[in-house]
Amino acid sequence: MLDKITGMRVFVATVQQGSFVAAAEKLAMSPQMVARHIASMEKQLETRLLTRTTRQQSLTPTGNQYFKRCQTILQAIADADSEARGSADVPSGTLRLNAPVTFGRYALTDFLTDFLARYPHINIELTLSDDVINPAAEDFDAVIRIGELDKNLRLAARPLAAYRLITCAAPEYLAKQGWPQHPADLAHHQCLTFAPWQAGLSDRWPFISEGLLYDVDVNSRLKINDWGALLEAAIRGAGVVMGYDKALALPLKRGQLVAILADYPCPERAMHLLWQPARVNETRYRVFIDALCEYFH
Repeated sequence: MLDKITGMRVFVATVQQGSFVAAAEKLAMSPQMVARHIASMEKQLETRLLTRTTRQQSLTPTGNQYFKRCQTILQAIADADSEARGSADVPSGTLRLNAPVTFGRYALTDFLTDFLARYPHINIELTLSDDVINPAAEDFDAVIRIGELDKNLRLAARPLAAYRLITCAAPEYLAKQGWPQHPADLAHHQCLTFAPWQAGLSDRWPFISEGLLYDVDVNSRLKINDWGALLEAAIRGAGVVMGYDKALALPLKRGQLVAILADYPCPERAMHLLWQPARVNETRYRVFIDALCEYFH
């Protein structure tokens, strides 16, 4: 029987490199030996991991899940080896991170570039999505989520700076349509809405003033699932937009957009970093969690 750990390394390399030949070159072994390892693993598991044709290969659904688990196991082995060599104080390895799309694009990347410069032996794999992700189920090391926490989710969590929304419009639009003085005035304006928002925020915007909450049904002829496209439409004068303050910072500074309804801010939304508690003892997790929470405090 071939070595299981070596088999995992061969399997992961085969998926990452895209072929037996490329994996063989990376691992300094023959393509025939790569094929033997894959066949041995499929026989042990009694399932097919790869679908192979004369031109290409692809992961089966089972193979995809097994690939993610193998990555985690091999990284844990690498960490254990590092600690055994006495180099646990040097953070290293790969962190798989998931975050909301707009936050990731307009806020998180600045932090990540600084973090990677500070820790040259750590790699980051960032996936941006607006889906509700469970790190354990999706095999992410850490997840950033906007909104209140699910109390039944068995994850460690630390709060980050609240997600702040502001309302604005292009000067040209306001010159033609007038400035709304109260949230209720938005009924007479074109509002640009962001399709992925949860909890009804796409069609009903919340405002608060002196402890009173105003929920306003907005008129929207244009609804887009990409924030960048929505922002461009707002800059071109298509209507009023509500969005993440950091995503709007540059257009506001340039005068392309103007903040409105200053006396009626949007309620801030909680934001948290979530991770699996068992992993926090590994060096790269500790430095990443501490650095992220310090940056977004």
